[in-house]
Amino acid sequence: MAKVSFDKRVERRDRLIGLLRSEDYWKTSELRNHLGISQRTLMRELAELREAGYPIESDRGRGGGVRLQGRWGVERLHLNHKEVVELVLALAVMESLKSPILTGNLKAIRQKLFQAFPQEQRRKVSNIRKRIMIGDNASANMVSRYVTPKPRVSEDIAESFLRQNCLEIEYQTEANEQTVRVIEAQYILLNWPIWYILAWDHMRDSTRIFRIDRIQKTCVSNDAFKLRPKQLYINQYTPFFQAI
Repeated sequence: MAKVSFDKRVERRDRLIGLLRSEDYWKTSELRNHLGISQRTLMRELAELREAGYPIESDRGRGGGVRLQGRWGVERLHLNHKEVVELVLALAVMESLKSPILTGNLKAIRQKLFQAFPQEQRRKVSNIRKRIMIGDNASANMVSRYVTPKPRVSEDIAESFLRQNCLEIEYQTEANEQTVRVIEAQYILLNWPIWYILAWDHMRDSTRIFRIDRIQKTCVSNDAFKLRPKQLYINQYTPFFQAI
């Protein structure tokens, strides 16, 4: 019998999860018919999902059925879509920082949350992850001058970055000069604890990097932006960073 490719298995697993989430109860015969697989293969898939942490219940006996326990998934957490996206990304950032304690289960938690998304949403989140870069920790000298950004500024930056909307900023340079610019948050970079925006600057019509804690005011524009060619940034800014 021909082996099923890894991609096909992943696609089948995604379909099975989607089916289980779509109804309160499924007969195994119905799941087999939907997926075009044997009873043995279905039982193996269900067993592997249980091992991965999915709370799958089953009824014994002929014609028995299966269900996901309660309203499992994003809805059960009572989180909206934006909150879950930010949580998945935050877990990925923490995972990338490689803390030696209290992070052993981050990957498993992130993967379970990630599986709660439809396939199209997972693709979008994966693309966002590629735009978040992690480098070395900031130097003691840099940290000594670091100021926690204002909550409103942080919220606007996150919204602009995730939605790909232009952002108007009031920026204070190292020489204490104030400038107002419109930027596109193409990437964000972290030298813990200092975040930077790797942006396209409309005023300079070029790439620029902005320290987030030097941004004094922000306003998210309704104007959307498209991602610019990666080559504009990689050689100049990202040799010492890796995507989360």
